[in-house]
Amino acid sequence: MFDPTVFDNLKTVLEGAIYDLDLDGTIVITDRHDFVDLAHFSRTYHITFRLQESEETGVLCTVTLQTKLEQIAGELLQQNLTKPGCMLTITFYMPIQQIETTCPLIEDTLLGIWGANRLIRQTLRRDYKSKTEAYDNEITIEFGRLIHEENVTDLQAMVPYMLKSLQQLQPFYGM
Repeated sequence: MFDPTVFDNLKTVLEGAIYDLDLDGTIVITDRHDFVDLAHFSRTYHITFRLQESEETGVLCTVTLQTKLEQIAGELLQQNLTKPGCMLTITFYMPIQQIETTCPLIEDTLLGIWGANRLIRQTLRRDYKSKTEAYDNEITIEFGRLIHEENVTDLQAMVPYMLKSLQQLQPFYGM
């Protein structure tokens, strides 16, 4: 009989919580990827969504769950050397123009939602020959630790934080 891995269990919970919001019309799921990397023996799951009411100019949120060889092998071989878990990353995407003023506002907003002990990284990109002054801002929230099966309720509790982040980042869209 198949015994699902920690990754499979966490992915199922995360996916269910997000799809429930899609079904009730709160969000729209715009993309989903479920990768198995045979070269590095890792698994990665991405799900991307936006708020329902922000069709054309919506901030996007991508949740990424990832596990690597060490975690998978330790779990499948039942080695108690390390506790099996997954890395969780939450990334928001939005264009901005006034980077000197908007980036600090975004950081303060997200620190207010997620807490001061989270690493929030903003990466700005713009095509060299672009005639627009807008930058693509990739805002990543990292947790700096593995998520384990006993963190399932924490994982579910993060979904409202993602929604609140989308709502509070919306006024900065294109700013």
